[in-house]
Amino acid sequence: MPAPPDTADQKPASPMSRDRMRLSALDRLIRSTALFGWQLRGGNRGALRASLQDPWRGNLENGRDILTDRLDPTRDPAYFQSFEWVRDLRVEGSSEARSRARDLITSWVSANQRWKLPGWRPDIMGRRLAVLALNYGWYGNSAPESFQDMLSAALDIQLNCLASDWQRMRALDDQIAALRGLALAETTFGVSKETFSALLEILASKLDTVMVPDGGHASRMPDQHVTLMRQLVELRIAAAATGVDSTNLGEMITRMGAVTRMWRHGDGRLTHFNGGGGVPAAHVEETLLRSGVRGKPLQQAPYTGFLRIGSGRTIVIMDAGEPAVMKDGRSVTGLGTLGFELSVGPTQLIVNPGQMMTDPTMRRIMSSTAAHSTLGLDNQNSSSPQTGRMASISGVEVGEADGGILAVATHDGYEPSHGLLHHRKLYLKTGGSNLRGSDILEYSGAPGEIPHLALIRFHLHPRVSAAMLSNGSVLMKIRGSKTGWTLKAAGATTELDNSVYFEDGVRQASQQIILKAVISDIRTIGTHEVRWAFTRGNQ
Repeated sequence: MPAPPDTADQKPASPMSRDRMRLSALDRLIRSTALFGWQLRGGNRGALRASLQDPWRGNLENGRDILTDRLDPTRDPAYFQSFEWVRDLRVEGSSEARSRARDLITSWVSANQRWKLPGWRPDIMGRRLAVLALNYGWYGNSAPESFQDMLSAALDIQLNCLASDWQRMRALDDQIAALRGLALAETTFGVSKETFSALLEILASKLDTVMVPDGGHASRMPDQHVTLMRQLVELRIAAAATGVDSTNLGEMITRMGAVTRMWRHGDGRLTHFNGGGGVPAAHVEETLLRSGVRGKPLQQAPYTGFLRIGSGRTIVIMDAGEPAVMKDGRSVTGLGTLGFELSVGPTQLIVNPGQMMTDPTMRRIMSSTAAHSTLGLDNQNSSSPQTGRMASISGVEVGEADGGILAVATHDGYEPSHGLLHHRKLYLKTGGSNLRGSDILEYSGAPGEIPHLALIRFHLHPRVSAAMLSNGSVLMKIRGSKTGWTLKAAGATTELDNSVYFEDGVRQASQQIILKAVISDIRTIGTHEVRWAFTRGNQ
């Protein structure tokens, strides 16, 4: 199945595409007229040039399937509109693949002579133009003159439309996706340094908003972060082709690369915080390689809000940031405050289920506190944008401790609702064979509901199977590994339950460990602590 690497761009084309654009009824009416099409044909940018080279590898299996008619891009609207099949055919590499790419391009142009959604939505158009521009040297440079003239005229029209419409996109990420396509396609037409520089200046103002100072995406979403990073790599290539200084782009890419490395587990995949799980490990590696980013991962990204501690082959990544509120003001990218993930070498042990869905109900469920490896209280999320109750973070510390590494943070998301603060400490023993944790709920004296039940969840990777032992601890076995792990806890009862895990859009059954602590008397005793430890082998 087609699997575009730019996950922010791979959302299925929807009949409600116009909702992502600022389009009035009059705007839609005007776009349906012949006059609008005539206006887009004004001007002529001339011939296309093979001035760019695509840094991204396509899907070889898809390319072969297209040539053997097992995969028809025209039958998958999202795949066809993305033009990702150009890359898939390019990586197959044969002359037949080049001919099929030209035929499919011609087919798309013939079927899209007039403006219509979703194909002419600026972010989709930007992606299409970027792919066509980056791969023109492969499919177009040796094509018949008639093909070149047809494509040049079609791209000229689309560029005129994109230059007019990109500002209609509501989300800044969609505007950036559109502008990146505009800049790359203009480069293929031999744009002047002055014009390209002006486009970079517009992009810079957008990037300053969607990026935080340490290089993370403001949404705190790993998949969206990598998508933006790939777009910046493409823009740097175009800047070099036009002779424009790309120092600022390079600095942004370097900062983003450091955060990407921070989010990366031993198997090469990114964390599943905030809907992650859609970017394959190969694409993460490719992105870092093409970006030229090297060096050790960050231990702390204070603005993005994550901590990373590691020893031996063990890696712990912790969410120590405040939730990012979405543009609608009523939803957030993730409610797993103080959650963490744990991996050992190429094996992930403790995870977050991941991958946000387009379905609103699934999206709400998968972004809830219960869908993260953290503490929840009385079936309520740690933040509630609908009521204005948003967790803030304090007391963040990370560094060496006696015999290991310690990460500490506090959030107050339950203080307005229950009068409670949540303190979490994670201690990783040198060598990585033992992770000890402490979750403390502290009554601050604030009014609110009387709390009853705290649930600490540890979602397990599908490769991990867990079983309760007679002493109340949990034994975990990793498929393909002879070494197991055990969990022991104090201050709570331990249970096992079913869970779910999403990777590359595929739903997998898994398990979760739940620590249950009755805290009805916390206003009397002041605090309640749950201590737990994951230990490798028989230690």
